[in-house]
Amino acid sequence: YVGEISPRKLRGFANSTASFFWSLGKAAGQTAGQRELLGSESLWPMLMASCGIPALVQLFTLPFFPESPPYLFMHKGDQEGCKKAIRQLWGEGHHQAEIDDIMKEKATMKNTKILSVLELMKEPAFRWQLYMIAVLTATVQLCGITAV
Repeated sequence: YVGEISPRKLRGFANSTASFFWSLGKAAGQTAGQRELLGSESLWPMLMASCGIPALVQLFTLPFFPESPPYLFMHKGDQEGCKKAIRQLWGEGHHQAEIDDIMKEKATMKNTKILSVLELMKEPAFRWQLYMIAVLTATVQLCGITAV
């Protein structure tokens, strides 16, 4: 959501910031799970329930956030709703360049054929990217970093 609602010039920063906080959350969870903190048998339910706090915060606050402008325009076709969401998120101002970018992206997606998984695997242009993704994912899963 943060990556979609941020202006184009801040989108990379917003996405990398989200990844940073995701990693920080994993580290905090592993630290809190140490035997000396919340990792004992009596405190284990409290540790497991602690992930419910951010979930409850999201549950109660997300209905007050506007829909993503690209989602409103590209999937729902609501150009006025897109403009309203942009004004609500980014304030008043001239945001026509961002709207034009969303329109270009929609036009590009309209001309793009959606491939099935089998067609994607058979496509020579994507084969090496798929191999690299599979190898990297397997490496991350099998390297033992979560055990550390």
